[in-house]
Amino acid sequence: MKTLATLCLVLILSFSALSQDKIIKKSGDVINCKVTELGAEEVKYYYDANDKLIFGIDNALVTRVEFGTGEVVEIQKNTFDDPEYYADQSKNALKVNFLSPLFGTTEFAFERSIKPGRSWETAFGIVGLGNDIDDVDPRGVYGKFAYKFMRSPDFYMHKMHYSHILKGGYIAPEIALRYMSYDNNDYNYYYDSSGYYHVTSSSDRNSQVTLAIMLKFGKQWVFDDAFVVDMYWGVGYGVGTDDYDALPYGFLVAPDDFPIALTSGLRIGWVFGK
Repeated sequence: MKTLATLCLVLILSFSALSQDKIIKKSGDVINCKVTELGAEEVKYYYDANDKLIFGIDNALVTRVEFGTGEVVEIQKNTFDDPEYYADQSKNALKVNFLSPLFGTTEFAFERSIKPGRSWETAFGIVGLGNDIDDVDPRGVYGKFAYKFMRSPDFYMHKMHYSHILKGGYIAPEIALRYMSYDNNDYNYYYDSSGYYHVTSSSDRNSQVTLAIMLKFGKQWVFDDAFVVDMYWGVGYGVGTDDYDALPYGFLVAPDDFPIALTSGLRIGWVFGK
C-alpha cells in the first residue's frame, strides 16, 4: 500500500508540474507559475506554494505565455504593429504627380501597404507629356520603385497606433530608371563684317539612359480614408550614358564629375481596397 501511495503522490506531483504555465521573458528567463490574467498592461500570476499572493509583470518584458494545456499566447509588443487596428482602412493608393506636367512629364504612382509601417510604391512617367521647359522636344519614359518605412514615435504609450495605415512621415530607398530622346541644340553667336549681330543654330537628336539610387524623405496625409497627399524630396547617386546632360525629367542626374541625383514631388490621389 505504501508503494501504491508513493506512486500516486509522484503522479500527482508530475501532473501538477506539467500543468504549470510558463512566462517567457525577453531576456530568456522563464517563470514557472499559474497565470491568472493576461491584461492590457501586465500578466498576473501566482506560485503553487502560495496562491493568495498575486504577482504582475509588465507586458513589455514578456515575449509569450505557454499554458500547461499547450496553448501559447504571443504578447503584443505595441499597438502600432497590430493589423486589427487598420482592418477597416484602405490599403492601396493611386496617385498622380500634381506638378510634374509643369516640368515636362506626367507621372502616375501606385502604393500598397504590406503591414503597419511598411509599404511599397511604384511609379511610371511619360517624358514629353507636359510643358517643354528646355525647348528640346523630350520624348521617353521612366520608372521608379521605392520601399517605404513609416516613422514611428520615439516612445510608445498604451493603445497608440497610426491614425491611418498609409499616413505619416517616411523614409524610402528608391531606384529610378529613365530612357529619353531630345534635341541637342547648338547656337553660334557672331558679328559679321558690317557689325551686325547674328545667331545660327544646328540641332541633332540625342538619346539618354540614366539610373539613380536615392534616399527619399516625405510626409503623406490621408483625409477621410479617401484622398491622399504625398510630399517628398530625395537625394542619392546617379549614372548615365556617355556625355549625358543633366535633364530634370522625373528626376535629375548630374554629369559624371559630380554624379548626384535629386528628386522631389507633390502627389495627390485616392485610396481604395481594404
